[in-house]
Amino acid sequence: MLDSQTKEIVKSTIPLLNQYGEDITKVFYRELFERYPQVQGMFDMDNIKSGKQPKALAMAILNAANNIDNLEKIRPCVKSVGKTHVRLNVLPEHYPLVGECLLVAIKEVLKDAASDEIIEAWGKAYGEIAGFYINIEKGIYQACK
Repeated sequence: MLDSQTKEIVKSTIPLLNQYGEDITKVFYRELFERYPQVQGMFDMDNIKSGKQPKALAMAILNAANNIDNLEKIRPCVKSVGKTHVRLNVLPEHYPLVGECLLVAIKEVLKDAASDEIIEAWGKAYGEIAGFYINIEKGIYQACK
């Protein structure tokens, strides 16, 4: 459970996510594929290059930030994404790789606007959001057995 200060910091970044979200996710994918090339097979590279996937991820991050007080509100969206993740065999151990690259991308794109406090809050928030996804995907994996 996130503390109220962390939630407030995350919510304070919503205008930045609106403005720079796709820039962040483009840098994110660059970092992810450079650092962890083994995950490239989980992605439709045409959707990455066309900008479709970075836009979708930017919207998912923004949606999570907007609902950080109550992630249950985004359950239907997460369940939909979770079905794709399960089809692609996304596992809990992939989430830390994503979190690492996301924080690097936020810092790179937002520069000084991404204070240590913001990066720390987003690190905590990402852990909470990732756990939410992982739990939903666990249920989908179990239903497929």
